[in-house]
Amino acid sequence: MDRDLLLALLRLLIFFPLVLGLAYLTVRFGLGRATGRVAGPGQLELIERLPLSSKSNLAVVRCGGRYFLIGQGEGAPVLLAELPDYQALPATGEVEVEVCSLQSLVEKDSTDSRARGQGRPAAWLAKWQRFISHGD
Repeated sequence: MDRDLLLALLRLLIFFPLVLGLAYLTVRFGLGRATGRVAGPGQLELIERLPLSSKSNLAVVRCGGRYFLIGQGEGAPVLLAELPDYQALPATGEVEVEVCSLQSLVEKDSTDSRARGQGRPAAWLAKWQRFISHGD
């Protein structure tokens, strides 16, 4: 065999496992990954992230002692709501979650808001619909 071919094969045998090892370490230790709890040097912390599509997601962010629901898409992040009664719970799988459609929430809130004289969730629904239509 030609000497150049042997040197190329030797380099391949040395550097290919090195590249594979570095790729494994990057995936294993999640360098640059932003899932789960990510604590920064300040008081801003990503609590949860829920992917809605390939281009949009919802995030719960803690700033100091306050929690905010942030919508993220192709454009700038959008503040959807402040969550005054949000409790950050560890993900144990023991938390029960009630699932209902947005329409049923609006209907339920319209009856509640008549009693309280407020219409805040209708505004949240409008923001939500703008966010969803922006992601498409």
